[in-house]
Amino acid sequence: MYFSEESIHLYKIIIFIALILTATTLYADTVILKNRTKVKGLVVDEYVDRIALSTIDGEKHILRKDIDKIEYDAPEQNFMQLGRAYDEKGWYDKAAFYYKKAMDINPDYKEAMDAYVASHAKMWREEEKRTKKDIELHNMAIEWRTRKNKKIENVVKSKESLVKESIGISIVEHEGVFRINEVIPGSSAYKSGIKKDDFLIGIWGRLVRYSKLEDVLKELIGPKYSEVKILVGKDISVPAEAGMNMYKELGMSLSFEYEGLMVKDIISDKKGGLAGLKKGDFVIAIDNNITRYLPMDSVIALINNPKNNKIVFTVRRNINLRREGE
Repeated sequence: MYFSEESIHLYKIIIFIALILTATTLYADTVILKNRTKVKGLVVDEYVDRIALSTIDGEKHILRKDIDKIEYDAPEQNFMQLGRAYDEKGWYDKAAFYYKKAMDINPDYKEAMDAYVASHAKMWREEEKRTKKDIELHNMAIEWRTRKNKKIENVVKSKESLVKESIGISIVEHEGVFRINEVIPGSSAYKSGIKKDDFLIGIWGRLVRYSKLEDVLKELIGPKYSEVKILVGKDISVPAEAGMNMYKELGMSLSFEYEGLMVKDIISDKKGGLAGLKKGDFVIAIDNNITRYLPMDSVIALINNPKNNKIVFTVRRNINLRREGE
């Protein structure tokens, strides 16, 4: 059967409109480039140097250096943009103000809540740094007066060491992707179920891909006994048997939310729970098939038709870690 170019384009438009209409919390966004070109779509992911925009022609990545501004139909998202702009300048009090305005409009806006808490944590961290600096200067003056003729060795811990002591992980970066390289037994990360070869996806609701390693480490460091909320990605393999209703055997229910396909509930002693899937996990892919644009019947079909006697779920999981070191 032959489809004309016009009919294919019309089909894309219909699918795109359906995507907007079937998700009541989604809005059409307009990306205005520096050359004054306008691109219409849905901002589905935001990174430090680019955005992922879902359009009628597919998903596109647009570099921030090419963007003049982004106009959202949702007013709370515009306040989020203002908050992020102040956040990047280090004006955390002003950032918190706009995050709060976004929360006032939409009390269920998780990204705004995370950003608001993170901005206060950053203010706390800056205040702690100033206090420590004042104490250090005072101690240095005393040390200088008492040990004028002696050299004092100043041991400065690296950011990598501080992160390892604080939350119990070391991370490595490759082409903008951050992988957990080590998990310290008994640490906060270890107790939360983070494993070696998991991926660090986000911190305080902000995606970290394409960021600098130094900036990521800086975000993970904070005052002793404080918390940091991270987003971790992991592959969870579930044994499968041919001819079984695997969706039923998994013992879990799935639902499409604004953030993606979520595990709404799970029975701990069924296949899914025993393999390590948890309530609240977001399923990003099933056997490398991205779930973002799949209808639920296609998701169930993937689960019920496994390959190689197993199903691999790629999930993202929000985890609160308590900092234990200094």
